[in-house]
Amino acid sequence: MKPRVGDLALHLARISLCATGVALASRIDSAALAATAGGALFFAAFALMHDVAHGALRLPRRANEIALTLSAALMLMSGHALRIMHLRHHARPLAPDDIEGAPARLPLLRALLGAPLAAVALRAEAFRAAGPSGRRYQLAEAAINLASLALLLASRQPALLAVAGAAAALQLTMAVWAAYIPHNAPAWVLAAARRLAFTRSPIALSLGYHERHHRIPGLPCSRLALPTPDRR
Repeated sequence: MKPRVGDLALHLARISLCATGVALASRIDSAALAATAGGALFFAAFALMHDVAHGALRLPRRANEIALTLSAALMLMSGHALRIMHLRHHARPLAPDDIEGAPARLPLLRALLGAPLAAVALRAEAFRAAGPSGRRYQLAEAAINLASLALLLASRQPALLAVAGAAAALQLTMAVWAAYIPHNAPAWVLAAARRLAFTRSPIALSLGYHERHHRIPGLPCSRLALPTPDRR
């Protein structure tokens, strides 16, 4: 099967736009703009990582592994750790061993308060569940994350510190926005998300068509709203 070049190009365009926003914020030394652009960059990278984790872009295997590492590095996370736990979630949604989906079974306040520990538990379980090769990938990605974070902190620039802060905040609340909300969103929220599908926003599409994503995980996020999803 041929790579889905158009879907990959859309991901890269989003990431480039957000990275340009971060660069601009750094140049004018605006922490507020940097936090906004950094948060947008996190979500753009998350969308790419998610499609790559499912092999939805049909990249060659080596290219897919590299893309998994690099996209997650933009979030200061391990792509190989995320993939292990996300594929387990798809295999056994909300089962007792589905650590990624566990917050969806809790009341919202408990999910929010427990989100930081859930993030740590997710990474620890991903390392435990990985084979030797997967653990090497995760260790290398952890080293990249730590080096990137050290460079951001060492810069002492408010804009770059804001980017690091945005990434940390989104990581530590992932249990809510990536697990609780998609599985517990009320009907009016889903309807609103679907009305925004024309924007091809990965946030709107993944929320409004989360059930379809579970049924067809190999479909790129940008195609979830299609009336007849492309299964080729």
